Amino acid sequence: MEKLGQILLKMGAINEKQLSTALAESKKTGEIFGKVVRGLGYITEEQLLLALSKQFDVPYYPTLRDVDIPEDVIKAIPVKFVWHYKFVPLAIKDNVLTLAISDPLEIWSTEDIKLLLGYGTDVVLTPSSEVLEAIHKYYGVGAETVQKILEEKGPEEEKEISSGAKVEDIEKTAGGASVIKLVDQIFMSAIKSQATDIHLEAYHDKVKIRCRVDGILYDLALPSEIKQLYPAMISRIKIISGLDVVEKRIPQDGRVKIKFHGSEIDLRISVIPVSRGENIVIRILPSEMVYDINELGFLKDELDKVKTIIHMPIGVIFLAGPTGSGKTTTLYTCLTEIKSSDTKIITVEDPMEYEMDDIMQIQISPKVGLTFASALRSILRHDPDIIMIGEVRDRETAELAVRSALTGHLIFSTIHTNDATSGVARLVDMGIEPFLLVSAVKVFIAQRLVRIVCKKCKEEHSTEGVSNVQNIPVKRHFKGKGCDECRYTGYRGRTAIHEVFILDKEIQEMVLKGASSQNIRKKARENGMRTLRENGWIKVEEGVTSIEEVLRVTDTDER
Repeated sequence: MEKLGQILLKMGAINEKQLSTALAESKKTGEIFGKVVRGLGYITEEQLLLALSKQFDVPYYPTLRDVDIPEDVIKAIPVKFVWHYKFVPLAIKDNVLTLAISDPLEIWSTEDIKLLLGYGTDVVLTPSSEVLEAIHKYYGVGAETVQKILEEKGPEEEKEISSGAKVEDIEKTAGGASVIKLVDQIFMSAIKSQATDIHLEAYHDKVKIRCRVDGILYDLALPSEIKQLYPAMISRIKIISGLDVVEKRIPQDGRVKIKFHGSEIDLRISVIPVSRGENIVIRILPSEMVYDINELGFLKDELDKVKTIIHMPIGVIFLAGPTGSGKTTTLYTCLTEIKSSDTKIITVEDPMEYEMDDIMQIQISPKVGLTFASALRSILRHDPDIIMIGEVRDRETAELAVRSALTGHLIFSTIHTNDATSGVARLVDMGIEPFLLVSAVKVFIAQRLVRIVCKKCKEEHSTEGVSNVQNIPVKRHFKGKGCDECRYTGYRGRTAIHEVFILDKEIQEMVLKGASSQNIRKKARENGMRTLRENGWIKVEEGVTSIEEVLRVTDTDER
């Protein structure tokens, strides 16, 4: 058998000097050569596995994503063996188990597997990340923990957990299997996948846990036995977020901070009672956010207009769009852009998602009478220069916002409309007089979030065959074919598309004359306003997003 060092030399992975150094270190420490040369940083895991595959004459699989593992193979191999020996069963034929491993030392543990499971073994080598991902995919997140809990003593009583006041460090969870560890594993899996939400849902015969990544919900692979532990998991989440564990009849909201990779992450918990128990949605909010107005996705000409407007001393600036369209992030970014030592900024929010330096933030509480309107009346006596109102929901709040702008304040707020131009009709419907509206409101900005085509695997495609019925005026478009970077979705991250509706003199005159929303929208487009969809087509041609994403988030009506 050819020595590993010579194979690496022939591959060009190391040179003679590195070989000598690694051999000397191996002799000195007693560690095997492969571990030493890898530990010294001379080679990558992939190079080591390639060399070992040649040395032992076994196949090397760079990925397991394309390997279809039969369900009966997964069921035949208990999860405790898979986790203990860190292997993935690939196939069983003629009583021979083909398994994928990543640790060179595990080649010798195949005798243990043969003895314990009664199978002969064939081995393939694959990177450790692929092994772990495949275990999670086929056996489910926390499968080993679930099995140990059920084998040892059933769902644990969580008696020694403090309330949500302290920061929970989920990476320090150690010791035996517990519901604490299981919940933390779910949190870690969601955070690693860059999810924004975790949904825990109870049904008649199953439990589903889903994560929202880049705006799309994906099922989290779970062992079926997790249904038995669901009530204990709910109790654990309630306890750490300071909620009433006994109360199961009414909705509850709470928060908790956790640590992950040295960073604090804020979890916002919402519990609602359903027919089969309780459902929980957990919003994942990084404690520290970097706000840069240049990174919000505005096109160059739109960005210049927005920057000019937000630096005005007075007026109302509205962000429009549905829940989850990034309105709050845009508002925070605008405040970050204009805040300075000589301005006082106060926000009134529900909920208060992120804490910001040098800005006074107020969380409304309707239970005690602290509403947007009552808070706004009070903060005007605190002499603010800039005010952010989380949402204009009613006439009183809208009227106070408009009148505050007219008395010398810059107001930021959000409004729920499908597009920017509908904001005028919405305020008029609330009872705001048109003459007050045009005097105070400077701009309505509608936005939607679209997924970004993965930069690593995106490919340009021809527009031939793109339906003219869809009115898609693009000359080229891009798609991601799928890679490790984007988890084979073709997308990684999100950006915004916008509709910037400025109330210029012509528009103001139309509002005062009571013009219809259709006519106002038509005039705004004549004056240069791009619709959300038109904005999206520009980003499609630039290779930022895809045709499918623009069609998914925008209305077909391009009046």
